[in-house]
Amino acid sequence: MSNEETSVQRTQHAFLVAWGRFAEGAGLIQKIQAVALKQKTRTHCPQSKVLEFVVGTLAGIRHWQELSLSAHPLDRDGAVAEAWGQAG
Repeated sequence: MSNEETSVQRTQHAFLVAWGRFAEGAGLIQKIQAVALKQKTRTHCPQSKVLEFVVGTLAGIRHWQELSLSAHPLDRDGAVAEAWGQAG
């Protein structure tokens, strides 16, 4: 086994990782990425913002700022980003 296969990312959002893997298998992520949205891309494309909204909703956040300011910030969780096919 290589180091990549044995490395484990720790997360406080394990169910979001599982739901991300399920969404990928069901084709949901690819379908959202294929939707044409008329919005500028600076750091993230509009489709990534939609996926961030979906993940935040699944996480139960009530206020958008909780993605960054909660005790375990969702927007800094690499395991969740990877599971949902996002760079960050």
